[in-house]
Amino acid sequence: MENQKNTQKSVGLGGAVFEFPQGKKRPEPVADTETENHKPHHLNLLAHLPDGDFKRYVGDVAKMCNIYPSTSLLVALGVVSSVACRLFGVAYQNGDVLPAGEYVICGGLPGDAKSRMLKSFQRPIFDAQKAAYKAWKQRKQTHEESEEEGKKPFKEPPPARIFITDSTVEALEPLLVESNGYFSLASAEQAVVNTLVGAVYGGDGRKNNNDLPLKGFNAEYHASSRATRNGYTGVVVGAITCFAQPAAIETMLSESKGSGMAERFLLAQEPTQQGSRDHTKQHYPTEYSQNVYNRIVTGMADKVLELTQDFGELQAYRISKEDWKAIYQFRNTIEPHLADGGKYSTATMRGVASKVDMHVMKIAALLAYLYDHPIGEIPSQFIHAAMAIMQDMIENTLNLLFKVGVIGFDSEEGCIIEYLGEKKSATRRQIQQAKAKVKPFKESQKPNEAIRNTIDRLITKGVIAEREEFDVLGNSKGNLLRLIA
Repeated sequence: MENQKNTQKSVGLGGAVFEFPQGKKRPEPVADTETENHKPHHLNLLAHLPDGDFKRYVGDVAKMCNIYPSTSLLVALGVVSSVACRLFGVAYQNGDVLPAGEYVICGGLPGDAKSRMLKSFQRPIFDAQKAAYKAWKQRKQTHEESEEEGKKPFKEPPPARIFITDSTVEALEPLLVESNGYFSLASAEQAVVNTLVGAVYGGDGRKNNNDLPLKGFNAEYHASSRATRNGYTGVVVGAITCFAQPAAIETMLSESKGSGMAERFLLAQEPTQQGSRDHTKQHYPTEYSQNVYNRIVTGMADKVLELTQDFGELQAYRISKEDWKAIYQFRNTIEPHLADGGKYSTATMRGVASKVDMHVMKIAALLAYLYDHPIGEIPSQFIHAAMAIMQDMIENTLNLLFKVGVIGFDSEEGCIIEYLGEKKSATRRQIQQAKAKVKPFKESQKPNEAIRNTIDRLITKGVIAEREEFDVLGNSKGNLLRLIA
C-alpha cells in the first residue's frame, strides 16, 4: 500500500482506477491535528507493576516465548481471572460487587508461541482440575465398592469444568447450569471472537448471538431462550482470553457493530519477534517465581473446585476512599477528550472510556491476590498500577482503531472513494444519505459534517473533483463529485 501511494495510478476501494494528469503529482496529505495526535502507542505495561514474583514470572514467560511482556501480562491476567471471578469480586463504594473476570484479546502471528504462553499460565489450573477429578473418581469407586453404599446411586457430581474450548453460545448454556452461572473461555484460535461478535451466528439479517458474553462482564441477569433442561436462568459471570492471529482484534473492532462488546476487552497487538530470535539462547522462568505463581493459582483453583458459590455469596475486595478519589480524578483526565471532536469522541472510544473504572477495579483486585494480599482493602499501589495500565490501554485501543481502519482519515477517505468508484458520480447529499449511518462515519458524533470534511480533503488532495454538470437540454444536474481519471 505504501508504494501505491507514491505512484500516479491508484486503484480505488470500489475497483475504479484513476490516474493523475501527465506532469502532475498527487498533493502530499495536509498535516492535520488528528493524525498528529494519534501516533502509534507502544505498550510497556510491566513497568507499572510493583516488583515481585508475579512480575518476574510474567517477564520470564515472555522471554521464554519470545513475546513482548505487555502481551504476557494481559494473557496472565485474563487466565487468572477465569478462576478469580468464581472466588472473589471487587466492591463499589455503595457495596455493589463487580466480578473479577477480565476480557482479553491479544494478536500474534503464526509461529509466535501463543499456545505455549497460554498453557504456561493455565497449567496450575489444569493440574488442580486433574487432581480434583482424580479424587472424585476415587470417591465414586470407593462408594461403588462398598457393600452398603454401593446399593445407592453415587449422587456427587464431577468437579465443574473451568475452561471450555467450544466457544459457541449453545455449548456455554449447559456449562452455566453445571457451573452455577460461570463461564471461562481461553483460546489460541479466532473462532472464539467470531462467535462473540456474531460473525458466525449473525449476518443475513439474524441477530448476533452474544447476549451471554455481554452480560458476563459485569454479572447481569440472563434468562435462556432455549426451551430445554439445559437452559440457564440467573446471574452470569465470565472471563475470556483469546491469543490468536491479529485478525481476531480486527474482527472484534469492526464487527461488534455498536453492541458494546469491543469496549469490554483489553486489546493488544505487539510486534512479532520472528526474524530476530536466537534459538541457541533459551530462557526459562526462575523456579522460585514459578512456584509462587503456581501456589497462588492452584490454591485459588482448589477452593473453586471444592465449592462453587453463587456470585452474590463471594467475598469482595474493597477500595479506600482516597483511592476512589484517585480513580475519579483519573476519569477526569479522560473526560475533556470525550467532547465532540475530541480524540476519544467516537462511539467506540466513548464506550471504552465508560468502562475504565471497571477495568481498574478488576485489574487492581487481581494484582492484589497475585501479590499474596488477602481479600480485604486493596493496597494503593495496585490501584495506581491499574490506572497506569488503563491509561496505556486507552491510547493503545485508539491506535488499534486507526490501524484497522474503524476510525481515521484513511478509512473515511477510502469509504468515499469506494462509493464514487461504484456510482461514478454523486452529489454531496447522496453520499451523506448513503454513508452517514455506516462505519466509519457513524462513529462520529456529526456524521454529515465528517463526510463533508472528508470530501473537502479529497478535493484538496486532487483525488476527486466537484463541478456543476448539465444534461443534454442544458439543465443543471447540480454539483457532482467524480474520481479524477
